[in-house]
Amino acid sequence: MKMIDYDKLHATFKPSGYVSNGADNIANYLICEICIQSGTGLARFLSVDSCFDNHMALRIWVQTRLETNPDYVVDDMCSQLQSELYELLPHTGYGY
Repeated sequence: MKMIDYDKLHATFKPSGYVSNGADNIANYLICEICIQSGTGLARFLSVDSCFDNHMALRIWVQTRLETNPDYVVDDMCSQLQSELYELLPHTGYGY
């Protein structure tokens, strides 16, 4: 019996908006940890198609980062992506 790789199948037919379970879980963690609000505008900073809202743009960004590092460890990748995200986002100048 032939095994079907559903992640690969979905990626083939939805290349611009496909998000794996791993990327979805990491993106959900980052959304909660960094308090990313729903809305638009984040895609511009993440170099993602601007048709996506903030949460989906982050999910797609995480997915592309995971594809470049397929042997990731979830905790390490969460920390790495959180650091990268802080560097990409503009700093408001408000601090403690």
